[in-house]
Amino acid sequence: MYTITRRYALLSLASLFALAVSVPAAASSKKFTESDDAKQNDEPQEYLKNYDKLTKGKEADWVYFTEGVDLKSFKTVSAKTWGSTNKKSRSKHAAESGPEYLEQWIKRSKKLGWEVVKDGGNLRIEGNVFNAWEPSGAARAWGGWAANPGVGMELVAKDKSGKTIFEIRHKAKGSTLEDAVENGLEKIVKTLEVGK
Repeated sequence: MYTITRRYALLSLASLFALAVSVPAAASSKKFTESDDAKQNDEPQEYLKNYDKLTKGKEADWVYFTEGVDLKSFKTVSAKTWGSTNKKSRSKHAAESGPEYLEQWIKRSKKLGWEVVKDGGNLRIEGNVFNAWEPSGAARAWGGWAANPGVGMELVAKDKSGKTIFEIRHKAKGSTLEDAVENGLEKIVKTLEVGK
């Protein structure tokens, strides 16, 4: 009797372990279009071509990488001027600092090995700010997520032929809008380093 009970206990533990291992794997394949982020009214989905292909990223919120493409095969990269699908001035202001911070983080990355060139890179990265916000006095007093400025950004990279290599959508916070952009781009470059 004791042997049978012990076997059932071991089988139960093995089943729980298998469930625990499979749940994170299932969660990591979550699609953007099925998320709460996709339902936000103040976060338009007008810039990227593949919102339906975005999945939960490792560092950045949502990512899509074209299958079979090795990012290390690109030797030079150009950061294009960013735009904004949000017409508010703070979004346009946040977009202005995007290319400069992106170049800085790419140059700091030892893993990517990309050389930043002004124009004509093997990989061309464009950006968009879909939302930018600064907290009200009441929000600052309450603290939490809403207490700091933030920005929602999207990046798309294409090779010289115009083929999409990756798309990324990420929201970040900082002490200023520019700091939020820089913090977000740091996470995005870390995502590029691991390719997910």
